[in-house]
Amino acid sequence: MWPNGWSGSVYLDLDVILAELKADDWLSSVVDIDAIDEPKTSVATGIELQYVMEDEWGRDRVVLAHDEILGCDIELVPLVPDALDAAATLRAQYDALNVFDGVHLGSAQVLDEPIVSTDTLFPEIPEIEHIDPRNLE
Repeated sequence: MWPNGWSGSVYLDLDVILAELKADDWLSSVVDIDAIDEPKTSVATGIELQYVMEDEWGRDRVVLAHDEILGCDIELVPLVPDALDAAATLRAQYDALNVFDGVHLGSAQVLDEPIVSTDTLFPEIPEIEHIDPRNLE
């Protein structure tokens, strides 16, 4: 459980996964993946992780970014058409959402799970329950 007693099945945004994978990440002192009953993210996060870490990790590691996620016992869920439809609807409503934000929110919505993220836009989107990991302590 997290320090405040919370646990559950949630969808993880990339920032939470980076906190687990990078020892020097600004969020690493707050995130404890092992305290989440059923952490999951979409396969799109593996792609996003490659994009974000391309300059920091060696090529051998970055091309296996999905294995890094799986190594943290985070389930990679498929990117299904319903999630893409939900992402499209959300992006049409909220101009500030980028492609990955839309995919993450659409996936969380289809899974009917809250998204754990520090993204400051997510709390303004009432269609998806948002949990800021910094508020879980």
